[in-house]
Amino acid sequence: MDFLHAITDWMSLVMETAAQNYWWFVFLVFLVCVGEAVFIAGLLVPSLPILLLVGGLIATKNLNFWPIFLAATAGGIVGDAISYWIGYFLKDRIKTVWPFKHYLPLIARGEIFFQRHGGKAIFIGRFITGLKAVVPGIAGMLGMNWGYFTFINVISAFVWAATHILPGMFLTQWLESIGLSLELVLIFGTLILTAVFVIIHYWKRIVLFFAPWMGEYGKSLQARWAKTTEESGH
Repeated sequence: MDFLHAITDWMSLVMETAAQNYWWFVFLVFLVCVGEAVFIAGLLVPSLPILLLVGGLIATKNLNFWPIFLAATAGGIVGDAISYWIGYFLKDRIKTVWPFKHYLPLIARGEIFFQRHGGKAIFIGRFITGLKAVVPGIAGMLGMNWGYFTFINVISAFVWAATHILPGMFLTQWLESIGLSLELVLIFGTLILTAVFVIIHYWKRIVLFFAPWMGEYGKSLQARWAKTTEESGH
């Protein structure tokens, strides 16, 4: 808890200092969102807590929402595009180049995920910790059409930015109304968003877990999904 408090204080200080200069703050949000999407490097950028805090600052300081939201969206688009072109130009050589060669299991997982889901992997992968830092690069490695990639990249970036910033805004307003601190936005927000993303990604597994208590309907679901779930890893 002390560690979380220290991290929260540090990020709050950085973001609140930046918020004193609105357009510097907007640019910082853009850079964070570019960084979190770049191939492998995105593993080092804690975009979820940062964007929850961004939402909190929008709410507490009455900052103009749209430039910040569009900066986050644009950063996600640019970061994924950079990853795509890294994968496109390096192809399989990426597995022998530093620092990518140190993340071969994650890259292999990303390849399996992309081959299983195709274009949907760009959208879904953006919300999964770890995979979001490799899936766009995998799309480039495997030669996904640039126009199709860009279409999904843009749409998913708008949804991704909204699902990270808006909860921070709403949670901050609620917590302030009951006298609690901004620090709890990180705790509640991270737990809620993580739960939502897990449910979206693993919903079949979750339903199958409860199938034995769902009577005949549960049995029919087990018969219909069990085999394909085992084969696909879903």
